[in-house]
Amino acid sequence: MTRKWGATMSAEDPWTGLEPPASADIINAKRVDGKHPWNFFWARSVDRKCLLILQCATVSAPKGKLPKLKGIEVALSEPDSGGNIMVSLKLTDNQHRDIFHRLCLDIVQATSAAKSEHEAGETFLARTWRWHHLLRGGSDRRLSAEEQKGLIGELFVLERYLIPAFGPADATAAWVGPTGSPKDFECGRIAIEAKARRGAARPYVAISSEFQLDADGCDALFIFVVELDTAPEDAATAFTLTDVARRIADRIAAGSPSVIERFEGQLIAAGFLWDDDYSSFRWISGPHRFLHVGAGFPCITPAAFASGVERVRYDLSLVECEQFRVDDDIVRGKLKGVGQ
Repeated sequence: MTRKWGATMSAEDPWTGLEPPASADIINAKRVDGKHPWNFFWARSVDRKCLLILQCATVSAPKGKLPKLKGIEVALSEPDSGGNIMVSLKLTDNQHRDIFHRLCLDIVQATSAAKSEHEAGETFLARTWRWHHLLRGGSDRRLSAEEQKGLIGELFVLERYLIPAFGPADATAAWVGPTGSPKDFECGRIAIEAKARRGAARPYVAISSEFQLDADGCDALFIFVVELDTAPEDAATAFTLTDVARRIADRIAAGSPSVIERFEGQLIAAGFLWDDDYSSFRWISGPHRFLHVGAGFPCITPAAFASGVERVRYDLSLVECEQFRVDDDIVRGKLKGVGQ
């Protein structure tokens, strides 16, 4: 596809006067701001649709699931001959043009502080996820109790193991579950899947796909299992999901304020918004364990069945996995070895 990049456009409506290209293999575009550190463009497609485009190197492209917004299409292009791709927002329903314009301006502003092209791409995606959740319907946007427990389990891994091992920036970058990766955390070739369960429940955890415990391509894959129960009224150690998220956000802000945007973007991608009230959901934390998914571990992976079988869900017996239990120090040692 041919791209025509032009000069900065300063009109209040950035697409006014920007003519559509003559053919579908061309996008007519003008730079958002000559002072912006990254390659953002206002653009029009051959069908006169308005776009915001980030042009970046393929290695800088954001990874993970793309959000779906009503009347707005989020897409990644194929690499061009120069090894660049386009991350784009396209307005498909013109009645949402005002919202689309505000979304685009929010992305442009948020990415202006990015320290790298990769960070700009991740921020682009995180901001789009923020709007995805802000605009979704329903009277109660809050996460369900089960969803809260799952997110708390992931935040425990981030707080207790990854931030101490890598620091806030790399730890947050390794948290990939909210944006569609089958594993919750990918730290080099070390992967961690987080699970939270009621202490008195049947000794099982739910596995949501055939890829979740697939260790192919991993030097080590661990499952973190923590017990989370509803707190009694008088429990002094009770906490909410917001408490855990705020504690980690404060820690990141104190040492690495530039990482807050990425962390909050992942929270939003997971369905958490600071404005939502979780005070009626109070939790207490119990014991935890790590399981090493190694040879002989009871799991279902793509290699276990013929092509065409997909979306496999099953329960994993923790009793049968007890022989695969490992100490925290084993996991910390593996994480310490990443990048060495």
